[in-house]
Amino acid sequence: MDDLSELPESKDPDREGIIRLEDDGKKRIWDDPANVKRLLKFFFLLCGIFFILDLIFFFTHKHSDFKHGVFSFDGWFGFFSVYGFISCSLIVIIAKELRKVLMRSEDYYDK
Repeated sequence: MDDLSELPESKDPDREGIIRLEDDGKKRIWDDPANVKRLLKFFFLLCGIFFILDLIFFFTHKHSDFKHGVFSFDGWFGFFSVYGFISCSLIVIIAKELRKVLMRSEDYYDK
């Protein structure tokens, strides 16, 4: 079934306009699992470097705004990293649930 002319015609209206592309045979950068592993290693190395820099900054920087902010937890080590991660995760979770409420049917504008 490599030839597109051999594909059966579908009468499914949901598949109308879908075009099947042929594989050009070129290897892409993310097709190689070794490249994906390299990217992940680089990502975790970068996270470790930022963690160490945050630790160094936490103990060496004596700016009063960071040690005694508006709230008592502003000066905690890694607070803003954890806060950013939790905030981003909540945005994704809330957006997934909000999609269920706001989503319209496919033929909404056809009615």
